[in-house]
Amino acid sequence: MKKISLKLYITAALGALVLTSCGRDYLDVNENPNSAYLDQLSPKELLPGAETQTYRTQAGLVNRFGNVMMNAWAGNNYYYAGPFQQEYAMIANSTFYNGIWDGYYAGAGYYDNIIKTPNAVTNYPKHVAIARIMKAFYMQTIVDLYNDVPYSDAFKRQSNPTPKYDKGKDIYKDLVSELDKAITALGTTGGTTVAATEDPINGGDLTKWTQFARTIKLRILVRLSKCTDPDMVALRNQLKTSLASTATTSYITSDITINPGYASGNADQQNPLYRNFGRVDINSGQVNSTYRLIVASKHIIDNMRGLAPRTSGLVDARTSRIFINNGLAQAGLADYTVVGFKGIEQGSNKDLNFLEGDFATLGPKMFYLSTANGSVQNGIIMSLAEAKLLQAEAALTYPEFTAALGDGQARFNEAITDNFTFLGAANSAAYIANANTKVNIGWTGTNDNKLAAIQYQRWIALTNINPVETYIGYTKTGYPVTPMPIGANYPDRPKRLMYPQSEYIANSANVPNPQISEMYSATSQYAPFWLK
Repeated sequence: MKKISLKLYITAALGALVLTSCGRDYLDVNENPNSAYLDQLSPKELLPGAETQTYRTQAGLVNRFGNVMMNAWAGNNYYYAGPFQQEYAMIANSTFYNGIWDGYYAGAGYYDNIIKTPNAVTNYPKHVAIARIMKAFYMQTIVDLYNDVPYSDAFKRQSNPTPKYDKGKDIYKDLVSELDKAITALGTTGGTTVAATEDPINGGDLTKWTQFARTIKLRILVRLSKCTDPDMVALRNQLKTSLASTATTSYITSDITINPGYASGNADQQNPLYRNFGRVDINSGQVNSTYRLIVASKHIIDNMRGLAPRTSGLVDARTSRIFINNGLAQAGLADYTVVGFKGIEQGSNKDLNFLEGDFATLGPKMFYLSTANGSVQNGIIMSLAEAKLLQAEAALTYPEFTAALGDGQARFNEAITDNFTFLGAANSAAYIANANTKVNIGWTGTNDNKLAAIQYQRWIALTNINPVETYIGYTKTGYPVTPMPIGANYPDRPKRLMYPQSEYIANSANVPNPQISEMYSATSQYAPFWLK
């Protein structure tokens, strides 16, 4: 988006949504966009396309951003010249990952359109409830990454192409209200039911949707733990009252996944995570250029293989599921001299003592797969491990939660076990026992910081699938301690992203105008409100 406003972009994106909402196969991008008009579609026709389209941004650009920012991915500088240069420089200007803004605002617009469909609250209350939940899910991330953003005027399309900016804290309050409305609607009778085919995420299971809404509320509460603003203290207290007695079974009890019928017929029908980063390019039948671009960072390999000081001797069996050793050599693209897991240090020059095939690449869980298997797999919206770590952090942070959730240790250990199960790794119990001997890695390490341990395990569990949550947690806590890339222009990662260039062109009267230096400050007026 370069010279059109946010609202006009959303209008164009909503028009594209018709392509994924009409007909029997809403992944078919060849369908005539004039076969239906957006305003003529019902919520049950709009919902599957909204869910599917928005996940594409989460699985693509947002995923890349989080993995590189959290030093899990590095660029293959043995084949590509200067990979990830912009990311390594850490210059958070108005062109830095501005596709996140575009994609997530388009997604929020899809859901807002469902909510505002005439008579939808009466005739399609469950569809509207789902749209409220997903709008809250993605809008929270927008606020977390940009702070003050358009919201109350954001989705009026052509009627208001230059929306005002709302305060991040005010948006948070409304997101909680939206989630409460959704939970209430899901618990009442009446209205059109949600068919499994209309809901690629939870297949019309309203219990799962209620659990997901509560989990998002918990995520909001956890984010507010440091706030001193009276309005946010009041919101935090409201959430504690609402959730403190909520048992772990009332939050999500399985991964929240999406699968609208992913297939290997063409690129647009594939699981978008695999299409973006999986091993095989469906058009050429050769190794995907993006797959070849990405190697494991030295930082994450050293930590997971017990080679870093804080994990010395602690070998994590998940390594061989998240990454594959000698990946490009095994794919037949390169020679190798080193057998085992090796990563590249972010920002380093090519070391002539090693070959391209010496390094680990994206692994057999979700990436090093055939086209047939990779294309059809479920996408991950939120993993159970992520939800369990939220519960552990809530129990650690708020004493009110210990009656329902314990002191956090059980949820923490469950998160690790769930992640081992998800990845197909073995011996989680042995890993947990050994991690407990390491400061800030396991729950009971000597003189440990349990929040640091939660963030470390969040880093491992969310790598490759939803690392932006680790990045946001890192912004708030400073954990896990993570080295900067060699040659970075700033001493730390940005605390937030700059507004995209398109907003300065088309919405200049409303968009705030911070300096780039303020992207790195925790005390600037533009810093995420929940840091204060």
